[in-house]
Amino acid sequence: MKIVRETIELPRADLAERIESLQAEQIQLLQALKGTSLNLKTFIPLYVKYNLSRDFPSYYSHRYLHEEMMGRDGLKKLDAENRESMNQYIENIYAMEQLTRIQINLDLLKKHQARNVAAGETTIEVEMMGLRVGEFVLVTFPGELSVEIGLNIKKRSPHKFTFVAGVTNGYIYYTPTAEQLKNRGGAQEDSDCMLAPEWQMIFEDKVGEILAVL
Repeated sequence: MKIVRETIELPRADLAERIESLQAEQIQLLQALKGTSLNLKTFIPLYVKYNLSRDFPSYYSHRYLHEEMMGRDGLKKLDAENRESMNQYIENIYAMEQLTRIQINLDLLKKHQARNVAAGETTIEVEMMGLRVGEFVLVTFPGELSVEIGLNIKKRSPHKFTFVAGVTNGYIYYTPTAEQLKNRGGAQEDSDCMLAPEWQMIFEDKVGEILAVL
């Protein structure tokens, strides 16, 4: 049995620029919202009706044929207006869904930015451990690691039976890969992270050193 304990310094992220970018995106989405004559109560029946009968949604077919024979187009104009209103309502829904995602991720980014600024340091100290019992090898880390990082560790390990345990001896939230962090603000995992992308190389290099002496 062998145990190795290491303490490493990982770089904290400066999230101010990404926060500003998402806030600008928020404003653009809000400005894209347009008023319609519909609300949820009126939208759903219309949406069902216009998808059940695309050719004659507003009334029976004979009414449409009668209007056509009389040279009128009242129902067709009504259908065109309703379809335009429904399309705009759907666009508003998509915009509101995006606004919801942005708000959730912005709250996470602001939380970690405030935490990093309050720390007064550009790095955070975390504990890592390597444990070997016979052929079984375990590496620990306090962050929530992605699958890709775990697979990287297994590939570079000289030990056949190598395992990785996250959220161990502390908790520093999600720790996505450097590539995933290019999309920060696009997913909760990328936003709920206090580290800069450089953390991954520092961590994986240290894991390599630990595995070499176990």
